[in-house]
Amino acid sequence: MVPQGSATSNDPMPQSAAITAARCRGSVSSAASTTLQPLFDALPDTPGLATIKQSTVRTVLCGRVGNIDLHLKIYRAVTLSDQARDRLRGDRGSREARNLTAASSLGLQTVEPLACGAYETDQGRRSFLVTRTVAAASPFSFAMPPTVLAAVGRMLRKAHDRGFLPADLHGDNLVIDAAGSPWLLDLSSVQRAGDPDLTSRAASLAFLCQTLDGGPVNKQAQPLLASYLAAGNPLPEQFGIKLAQAARQLRHRQLGQFGRRAQRPCKHTVLERDRRKRRWHLHQIEDRGDALHAACRAFLEAPPEPTKCGRRGAVWLLDDLAVKERQQGAARKLFEAMYWLRFAGVPQAEPVALATGHGKGHIFARRVHTANLAEELASGTLSSSDISTAATQLGRAVGRLHAHGLRNRDMKFENIVREPATGRICMVDLDGVRRKKPSDARGQGMDLGRLLAAFRAAGSPGGTAAILTFVRSYLRARKQLLQPTHQRRLWQMAEQRARQWATAHS
Repeated sequence: MVPQGSATSNDPMPQSAAITAARCRGSVSSAASTTLQPLFDALPDTPGLATIKQSTVRTVLCGRVGNIDLHLKIYRAVTLSDQARDRLRGDRGSREARNLTAASSLGLQTVEPLACGAYETDQGRRSFLVTRTVAAASPFSFAMPPTVLAAVGRMLRKAHDRGFLPADLHGDNLVIDAAGSPWLLDLSSVQRAGDPDLTSRAASLAFLCQTLDGGPVNKQAQPLLASYLAAGNPLPEQFGIKLAQAARQLRHRQLGQFGRRAQRPCKHTVLERDRRKRRWHLHQIEDRGDALHAACRAFLEAPPEPTKCGRRGAVWLLDDLAVKERQQGAARKLFEAMYWLRFAGVPQAEPVALATGHGKGHIFARRVHTANLAEELASGTLSSSDISTAATQLGRAVGRLHAHGLRNRDMKFENIVREPATGRICMVDLDGVRRKKPSDARGQGMDLGRLLAAFRAAGSPGGTAAILTFVRSYLRARKQLLQPTHQRRLWQMAEQRARQWATAHS
């Protein structure tokens, strides 16, 4: 049997009328049909509306048409998969309008859908959705008062108890009005699960709390979680275990997804080609981004003599940039590793661009103008306070690295720099970074052993106190990310690797 999409006569909104425009078809709320007619007549142009978001999935505009403040979503339908999905399941604008209407019927506060449909362009058919703007609304944040977090928890429990699970509910898809009440904005993807099980509930909460270390069990999310648990029938005790599991699984999955952003156009990366058929991956930088990208292009037009050369390629240290030349595949992996560390919150030299072509790749990073940690320790200029701060920062960085399933097989003091003003530790050479499952402990002992060997080779600055400070910071970082460690085995492996390293390099 061939699956059929929604029939064109299925009205996604109650009390609506058909849109009558030259290139536009769909439904519009009867109360707003006259006011919105100029918008439908002008599509695909949108006079008076400003673009507030543009991605590979959709474009979002907002403004005022007549006496109505509104948001307009225009969905992409360029790829064959987009077109097939819209043909099978109905266009995304109409589908989201139905989900908003269904959520409203369950007593959830949602933006009001005013119109939905599709219009024809020279590039094909694109669907759209018009919603009324929530007055005096602010984006949701976990820094908001506990009363707001509690209201969000009650709203989410109400939705879950009715089998309504928004699959893409995160902070950007919630707004809080002047009274402190939450409103749902984006319901393009919804699961109807009847009475959802604990795993589905935990996954939804973890997705909403994804910006917090530890997800829904983070201390900052406690008002939300407590309100969620109190707003309905008691949930089994194992729900807490499910929450931690969901947070770990989501973080591991999103790390891989964020790494792939290094190779595709998104809000973090712009892809371009130049006249020499090079492929550019430009990392979006707020501070002097255009100037740095121009400097990258100028460098490849006339590269100077390299600062040093090695078996893997050349390295240039310029005024504002550090440049590495690698084989094309290795360059892509290194640029992806920089995105991994960005997602994991591990300080590093900021990525700027990747240029590939003719079998070679050049990685550009913002240069950190300080001596590496090995040179600072050798000079003897660091005070005991500086050493303690560096140990704390380094322990936190390595703990976050390991808790996200990342390893750095080239972790040594020569590849670590310290910002004198803040004491923040940055990793500047990521050729040795690899990704594993967070539960896989292989390689962690080697990283720690390499650092321990470097510490001893530098004369054990700070002594036992520095080691204890590092260990406490390392374990605290892992605990915050819900990744406990088998301490005795890990430190035994680190000691063994440190002795092996010292013997091999003595």
